[in-house]
Amino acid sequence: MALIDSLEKNGNFLFRYRGQLPLLFFIIALPIAYFHDYTFLKLFPSFNLLISIASISLFLLGHIFRIVIIGYRNEHTSGRNRHEQVANQLNTKGWYSMVRHPLYFANFLIWLGLSIYLVNPLLSLLLCLCYWLFYERIMLVEEKFLINKFGNEFQSWADKVPAFVPNIFLHKKSGNQFSVKTICSNEYPSIISTATTFLVLILVRRFAQEGAVLWMWSDAYFAISILVFGLSFRFMKHRTSLFK
Repeated sequence: MALIDSLEKNGNFLFRYRGQLPLLFFIIALPIAYFHDYTFLKLFPSFNLLISIASISLFLLGHIFRIVIIGYRNEHTSGRNRHEQVANQLNTKGWYSMVRHPLYFANFLIWLGLSIYLVNPLLSLLLCLCYWLFYERIMLVEEKFLINKFGNEFQSWADKVPAFVPNIFLHKKSGNQFSVKTICSNEYPSIISTATTFLVLILVRRFAQEGAVLWMWSDAYFAISILVFGLSFRFMKHRTSLFK
């Protein structure tokens, strides 16, 4: 099998299961966090605070970017479809005027923020390498679909716009109206997933530091908030017409 065909086959597989890829983060991160020595954080509380601020900032920034991207996107594009590519029109304005795969860039910031919280440079480096290995193949099959469907229109856009790292100097204002309903309907599962992951990492790092499971009231409030948020938005999406 030619290399390009092998990459495309891998990309199609990873595209279908891209929602499950974060599970690999758990598989890799949890044992690393468990055996990592965190005693130095007690000696340098200011560094501990700095790491927490950096982690939460990247986490929130990634979600803010996702909200803006999805809120202004064209309909029937950049969706959660798993079995086939969907694009009724080509996104070239707003975030898509700066980078061809803005959602993957936003996701990278979220997961980089989560890895930073575990204070392990090797883990963060491993995450970056795995993320690029997987998503390079996903981006390849997505772009092949787009070039087959939109031809020269896609090629002209792709020649000017970088694939992954945004170029803010290329920004063109989106002509779409920001849709709060689209955000509320589509983005809450992503927020629940990463918030739950962050809670688990808090517990794992504390266990590694203290050698025991220490459940605090703040953890309970965080968990209850995630549960209430998820159930509320799921009810509004499936049992009401608020998001339609």
